[in-house]
Amino acid sequence: MIYDFLSEWRRYIPRHKVSEFCQAIEFLRTFTPDAEEGKHVLMEDLIYVNVQEYTPKDISEGMIEYHKEFIDIQTVLYGEENLYYEPIADLAETIPYDGEKDYGMYKFDPANATALKLEPGNFVMLFPGEGHMPCIAAGENPAKVKKLVVKIHKSIFE
Repeated sequence: MIYDFLSEWRRYIPRHKVSEFCQAIEFLRTFTPDAEEGKHVLMEDLIYVNVQEYTPKDISEGMIEYHKEFIDIQTVLYGEENLYYEPIADLAETIPYDGEKDYGMYKFDPANATALKLEPGNFVMLFPGEGHMPCIAAGENPAKVKKLVVKIHKSIFE
């Protein structure tokens, strides 16, 4: 997992796939707060962005998700939310992994989780197998969030 400012993204370029990763970041930078919700494809089956708008939920409603095929880069265009990072080794699985949708779910254990605040200007990068619970309210009166989730196939980093 990487948590940093968007201005520092160049630190994380995979040396042998520079072009693809740079294209993903440049694609990300084209999105503005008025971006249309939904899936935006850069490279079929390799890199795409999901644009989402929602009101973050209460922590009690969350579950830890994980992926096996895609890396997530998550950032917000407006609003703020908490994303919880948690190792999945000792968690109880609640939804088995679905290879077609590339996700599985575990029960959240607040005792072993780390909260990361997502707001405009920062990002989190999550690799396959890293448990995370996004879309959680960062305060008592959550406002709408517009979020970008860049999905990069793990082969870009292999």
